[in-house]
Amino acid sequence: MRLHLAGDRWPRLSEGPISVALRLAWLLLLVPVLLGCWLELLLVLVLLPFALIVRAAGTGWRLEVSSRGCRAGVIRVGSLAAARRLRRALREHLGTNPGLDDARALLAAEQAELQPVEISARRWRLVSHQLSPYGRRRWFLWRRRLSFEDAMDSLPSGLGDDPVSAIIAIPFVLWFAVLFTGATLELLAEIAVLPVVFLLKLCHVLPWPVELVRQGSVEPQAQVRGMIASVRARRALTAGHAVRLPLPSLVRRVPQPVS
Repeated sequence: MRLHLAGDRWPRLSEGPISVALRLAWLLLLVPVLLGCWLELLLVLVLLPFALIVRAAGTGWRLEVSSRGCRAGVIRVGSLAAARRLRRALREHLGTNPGLDDARALLAAEQAELQPVEISARRWRLVSHQLSPYGRRRWFLWRRRLSFEDAMDSLPSGLGDDPVSAIIAIPFVLWFAVLFTGATLELLAEIAVLPVVFLLKLCHVLPWPVELVRQGSVEPQAQVRGMIASVRARRALTAGHAVRLPLPSLVRRVPQPVS
């Protein structure tokens, strides 16, 4: 199992009630997927010693070549040392080359067999969807200044269980409490005035802010009056910034002759 079963379809946050409800509902799917991943990992750890014995007996090793989390090929090689050498060489090769057509010598030197794996077009569309910026309408009156993500990021990582680490963590925990409380109060204030703000937007008194959301940033784009017009502006913004990546393949496709 993989977390991308739920993560790739994680609803985009548009700060509206529908997107918030979808995200809360999606957590119901994420919980069993996460539990399945843990159970599968425990099973793999139990079977790992037997797998190592079988591979040491001569069944060989497998290297997987991935592109943005999608498996694009499987390489079978005889020994662990050869697998390590080939993995290091292929990382350097794929850093400057899109495929393995020019790496036949590397594979032949280790007596490795390449089996290309065709990536599903539907799966690749989900990858492109994740990488694409998207448009959203801001429902709240103002963009929040405090966020729960910033509060979580303020917590220290890598501290031990000794008393000194506990003392060092005290000011960070206090700052986390301040940020988390501030984010909660700001969110409650926005929710309290949301019905009035929504009514004013429906009556064309207040415009809908349409924003472009990139990874880690939000860019204001337009102020659109009218609910239907703002939906069209959001959709046009999303379509205009969609990322279209070519479907990767480890083997170059030979053009077919035109009859």
